[in-house]
Amino acid sequence: MPGKAALLGFTLAEVLITLGIIGIVAAITMPALINSYQKMVLRQQFKKAYNTMLNGYRLAEVKLGFHPMCYYGDDWVGSPCIEYNDEGDCVKYGEAVNPTNQESDCPVFREELMKVLSVVKVCKGNGLADGCIPPYKGNDTLYKENNENASEVDTNMATAGLSGWREQNIHNKSHIWVLADGMIIVWYSNSTRLFAVDVNGMKGPNKWGYDLFGFMLKSNLAKALWLEGSGYTEKGGKATKQMMESMGL
Repeated sequence: MPGKAALLGFTLAEVLITLGIIGIVAAITMPALINSYQKMVLRQQFKKAYNTMLNGYRLAEVKLGFHPMCYYGDDWVGSPCIEYNDEGDCVKYGEAVNPTNQESDCPVFREELMKVLSVVKVCKGNGLADGCIPPYKGNDTLYKENNENASEVDTNMATAGLSGWREQNIHNKSHIWVLADGMIIVWYSNSTRLFAVDVNGMKGPNKWGYDLFGFMLKSNLAKALWLEGSGYTEKGGKATKQMMESMGL
C-alpha cells in the first residue's frame, strides 16, 4: 500500500516545476488578456459616448421644435487658406465651397444641448488649469512627432486649418463640458458642430484614437442629423471613422 500511494503522489520538486510553468504561462498571457479587456471596455465606452452625443443633438432638436441651422453640410471639404503670415498662421481663407454649411442657430442649439446632457462642470477656456481635462496632445504636437525636422512655421502652416486643435488652444481656449458619468466633451473653441470626446474622462490613456475621438455634426437637405469622424490618431490608435465602421455605427 505505501508503494501504491507513493506512485499516486507528487514530489515537492514536481509541484514547484508545475507552479513555475503555470507562472510563466500566466506572465506571457496575462498582459495580452488585460490589453484585450481594456480595448473591449473602451469600445463599449466609445459606443456609449457616440450614442450620448447623437441622441443629445436629436433630442435638443425635438425640444427646439425645428431643424436648427447648425451643422456641416454633407458636401463639406473645408475652405482653403490663401494667405499666411510670417509665423505660418492663416490670415485669409478662400471662398466656401460648401454652401450647405450652417451656423446661424448654433448658439440656441448649444444652449438646448446643454440642457439635455447631464453637464456637471463647464470650463470656458483654461480647461487644463481648472481641472476639466487632463493634458492632451494637439495636432501641432503630433505633427512635430511625425516630422522631426519641421520648423514652427511648417507646423503652423500644416495645422492652420484646424488651429483650435493645437495643444495650447485645447488646454487654454476650448470650452469643456464634463458629464455626470465622467465623459468629457472638448469643443473646438466654443463650436457646436465640431468636438472631441474623451470616452472615459480623466482616466488614461487620454490619447487620440484610444479614448479621445473627434466628431463633426453633419446634415443635408433631408434635415437629418448625424455624426462623422474627425480629429486625429496617435500611433497605435484607431481613427474615429474606423471605430464607427468596426461597430456598425
